[in-house]
Amino acid sequence: MDKSKKLNGNGYEVVGVETVTTSNPAVERGNWGRQLDYILSCIGYAVGLGNIWRFPYLCYRNGGGVFLIPYIIMLFLAGMPLFFLETAFGQYASQGPVTIWKACPLFTGIGWAMVIISGMVVVYYNIIMAWTAFFIFNSFTLELPWKTCDNEWNSDDCGYALPPNGTMMNGTWINQTMVGVMNISVPEIKRITPAQEYWSKVVLDESDGIHNLGPIRWEMALCLLLAWFVVFLCICKGVKSSGKVVYFTATFPYIILVCLLVRGLTLEGASKGIGYYMNADWERLKTSKIWNDAASQIFYSLGPAWGGILTFSSYNKFHHNCFRDAIMVPLINCSTSIFAGFVVFATLGFMSEKTGMDIEDVAIQGPGLVFVTYPEAIAQMPLAPLWSVLFFFMLFLVGLDTQFGMTETVISGIIDQFPDKLRKRKTLFSFCVCCLFFLLGLPLVTRGGIYVFELINWYSAWLSLMIVGMTECIAIAYFYGVKRFLADINQMLGYDIIIWWWYCFCWLFMTPAIIIFIIVFGIWEYVPVFYGTYKYPAWAEAIGWLMAFIAPAMIPLFMVFNYFFMSEGDTVPQRLSSLIRPTSEWESIRAHNESPENNDGHLALTKIESNLTMNGNTKPGQAV
Repeated sequence: MDKSKKLNGNGYEVVGVETVTTSNPAVERGNWGRQLDYILSCIGYAVGLGNIWRFPYLCYRNGGGVFLIPYIIMLFLAGMPLFFLETAFGQYASQGPVTIWKACPLFTGIGWAMVIISGMVVVYYNIIMAWTAFFIFNSFTLELPWKTCDNEWNSDDCGYALPPNGTMMNGTWINQTMVGVMNISVPEIKRITPAQEYWSKVVLDESDGIHNLGPIRWEMALCLLLAWFVVFLCICKGVKSSGKVVYFTATFPYIILVCLLVRGLTLEGASKGIGYYMNADWERLKTSKIWNDAASQIFYSLGPAWGGILTFSSYNKFHHNCFRDAIMVPLINCSTSIFAGFVVFATLGFMSEKTGMDIEDVAIQGPGLVFVTYPEAIAQMPLAPLWSVLFFFMLFLVGLDTQFGMTETVISGIIDQFPDKLRKRKTLFSFCVCCLFFLLGLPLVTRGGIYVFELINWYSAWLSLMIVGMTECIAIAYFYGVKRFLADINQMLGYDIIIWWWYCFCWLFMTPAIIIFIIVFGIWEYVPVFYGTYKYPAWAEAIGWLMAFIAPAMIPLFMVFNYFFMSEGDTVPQRLSSLIRPTSEWESIRAHNESPENNDGHLALTKIESNLTMNGNTKPGQAV
C-alpha cells in the first residue's frame, strides 16, 4: 500500500493516508445495529409454529416426558453443531447463502438449494399467517362464532359426545352410568365440533379435492395481502428494520404464553391434560421411531439448512461471540417447546373435561391443533374473545419472525449474487419479491387451497432439507477443511478451547450419520400425502416429489455447470482441484480478516472510509 496525497472537498491535503481498496462485503451489506438485534432475530426465527403445534404432540405420542431424553441428546449431537457451523461460517465470510460458497465453488448449489427451499416454504407459510389474521378479526365479538351449532353454516352433525360428568336432556340430568343402567336412549354421538365446522366451512370453504380449486376467496386473499404487507414492512430496510421489530415480535409471545399457561392451570381438567403430556413410557426408548422424531424435530425447529441462520450471522461484526449465541439460542428454542407443551395440554385437558372427548381425540398436531382444537377450548372459557385475540395474535407474531427470516434468506441470496444491480435497490427488490410470493400464494386461498397447502407442506422441506444439511456439513468439514474452519473460528473469537474437537467430531461423523438415519427412516416410513380421509391423485403426488427434489438437484447441477464453465485447468484432476479450492475472492476475504487493520472486525475499513468521506468526496468502497 502506497502513501498518497489527496485533496478533500474543501481543498485541504490529506497526508499520510494509505491507499486501501476494500472488497469487504460487510462495508456494503451492513451489520446489525446491536448484538441483541441478532440474538432476538435468531430466537424469533428458530421459535416457530412447530414449537407450539408439533413438539407437544410428538412428546405425547412418544412416551411423554421420556421423549425429552432423545430430544436433548439429538440437540447436542446434531442441533447445536449444525447451528454453530452455520453461524460461524456466515459470520466469518459476511456473505449470504449463495456467494458464501466461494469457499468451495464445487458446492455452490447448496446455496441455491437453500434459497429454493425457503422460497417454497414462504409461499405456504404466509397462508398460516392469513388464517391467523382471519381468526383475529372474527374474534372481536361478544361470542365467538365457533362456540355453538346455531350458525347458518352448521350441519345436523354438529355437536359433542355425551360428557362423562353428564348433561341435561329433556330437563333431566343424564350421565354415562344412567345410560348403561337405565337403558336410556340418547341421541347418536356427534363428533363434529362447532370449531371443526367453522374451520372447514367458513375459514377454508373446502372443495372436494385438489382437482377442484374453485375461485379465489377474496376475504382470505385480503388477509394474505395484509400478511405480506406486514412482512415487507419488517424487511424493507434489511436487518436495520427487522432488527428493531424483533424486540417486540420475539418477546411478546412469551408474555402471552405465560398468561395462557396461568389461565390454563386454573381450568378444570388441566392436571389431566398435563398428566398425559408428561406421562413416562420408558419402553418407547427401545423403538427407533422416538429417536427419529426427536432428531427431525430438532432439525426442523432450529432451522439449519434453511439458509436463515447463515443469512442472519452474515450481518454480524467479525469478532462477535457467535459461540455463545450457538449455545444460548438452541437452549432457548428447546425450552420454549417444552414450555409450550404445558400451555397446550393444560388447555386440551380442559377441553376433554368439557366436551367428553378423550385426550387421544383432541391431541393432534399441525393446523388442526391451533385452528380447531385450541379455538374450541378457548370458546369454553370466560372472556373467550379476549383469550382468542391474544392466542391468535401470539401465533401471528411467532410466525412473523420465521417468515421474514426465510424471506430475507431469499432476498439476500439473490442480491449478494447480483450486488451491482440490486443492492442499491434493495427496498424495491424486496417489494417485488413480496408481491411475487403473494401472487404465488393465491391458489392457496381458493376453495381447494388447503389441498395445495398440505401438498407443499408434505414435500417441500422433507428430504430436501436433510440432503442439503448433510451436504453442507460434509462440504465444510471435508472439502473446505475442518482445520481451516477451526482456524477461522479461532481468529474471530480470539481463543481456542478443547470443546472445538467435540464439534469437529460431530461435523465429521456424528451429525452426518444422524441425518442419514433420518433420511433412511423417512423413506422407509414414507406415506403418500393425504388430508383427512382425502387421498391425492397420482399426478399431485408426482408434483410433490418434484418439489422434494428440485432443491437438492441444484447441488449436482451446479457441480456440472461449474466444472464445464467455471473451473480452471486442462485435465479433470486440475479442474476438480480448482473447484475444491477457495476462489481468489474468498482468499481476499481471508487476507482482509487476517490483516492488522482489521482489529475492530469488518467495520475497521468502514471507519477509515467514513472519516475520509466526511472530509472529502471519497465514496465508501473506493480507493482512498
